[in-house]
Amino acid sequence: MPKGAKCPHCSSNKFGDKGSYQQCTACGFIGWAFSHEIRNVGKGRGKRCVWCKQLTLHDIVELPNGEVVRRCATCNYVAIDPALK
Repeated sequence: MPKGAKCPHCSSNKFGDKGSYQQCTACGFIGWAFSHEIRNVGKGRGKRCVWCKQLTLHDIVELPNGEVVRRCATCNYVAIDPALK
């Protein structure tokens, strides 16, 4: 198994590419570079972006507590939706 990049949180070499973000399999840290393209979000249009108004705001990851991280493929806007109660 190839080793990943160094995790900025726990320093393990398990910080790997998950498509539209990077995640450490050791500690769960999630991050991405501003220029990291959005991939693996499924087909079809996304939700309307509040910044650029395009239908390109896609779910990229659901966090363990139920929050959903979204990124816009047009302007790179990021939104975190709270968990549903």
